[in-house]
Amino acid sequence: MIDLHLQICRSCLPVTDKSIPDDYDCKIFKLFESRTNANIISSPCLGVCTSPVSLTLQSPNRTTYVFKNVDLKKDQEDLIATCKLYLAADDGWIEDATGCGTFRHLLHAKIPPI
Repeated sequence: MIDLHLQICRSCLPVTDKSIPDDYDCKIFKLFESRTNANIISSPCLGVCTSPVSLTLQSPNRTTYVFKNVDLKKDQEDLIATCKLYLAADDGWIEDATGCGTFRHLLHAKIPPI
């Protein structure tokens, strides 16, 4: 069973080939994906076109996060730290985002679980 889904916007992805992660240099993402039950995929437009790159962090019955202005190379370690806090938090609701590093400033939307 997948613990979390990380969707990276295909429309604002800064590469010619819009597939990810195979054709993008996301070594830390691949390492993270191999050590957890994570699904890292590209997604159609996430609607945050004025602030690329955008991505979502979500799981069934958990909070969904939408982040903007993500630098997929520079921000990888902070993204992984955020994912770990997400998995440790009740319903994925991160109360104290200090451990998220730069990601606490990149949050575009925080959607409670249904």
